[in-house]
Amino acid sequence: MKRFMSFVLAAIIVLPLGFSAEVKAQENNMLSEMDKEAGWQLLFDGKSLLGWVNRGGAANWTVENGELTGEKLGRGPGYIGTFKAYTNFELHVEFNQDAGHNSGVFIRGPRNTMSGVSQYNFYEINIADTHSSGYMTGMIVSLHKDDKMPKTEGKWNTMDITAKGRDITVTLNGEETAKIQDRAHYSGVVVLQAFGDGKIRFRNIKIREME
Repeated sequence: MKRFMSFVLAAIIVLPLGFSAEVKAQENNMLSEMDKEAGWQLLFDGKSLLGWVNRGGAANWTVENGELTGEKLGRGPGYIGTFKAYTNFELHVEFNQDAGHNSGVFIRGPRNTMSGVSQYNFYEINIADTHSSGYMTGMIVSLHKDDKMPKTEGKWNTMDITAKGRDITVTLNGEETAKIQDRAHYSGVVVLQAFGDGKIRFRNIKIREME
């Protein structure tokens, strides 16, 4: 009887731990009813790379613990992008980068997978707390930088990007970090980058299209 009770208690203690982690991963990549009514769409389901395509470079993109994880394999960066293109939208991304990593979110670039990915044919919102160019996390490469010194490494952060017509706004952890008006790129896909040391992790990637 004592042996049976020990087994039951062990099951009660152990099973919820794994179950809790699984539920948490699911909750992180799901839309609430309010989200759905507001027109949000998930770009990452937390389980697979469905809807994403390789955009060149050398990086290993995997799904780990409900997170879209990227790690460079060579000297240069590697990219993964959405299959679908978007024009006017709100994009929400949560990210967690290792120290020394250099990533970015690219928007409104060419859908053709044979096209390269850069700040010249996309808008590049940087994810790099210490970048030699001065374009730190939340800033738009070649178009907007300031003296902010973000500290995003080793923890989860939120980035919200709004693109409507020529207006582009970036908010990092609730604080506006960039706001520009530019006509260079009208519509296109969303691309993520893996570069630098360690890994970059993304979750809760969702988008809401606007008129």
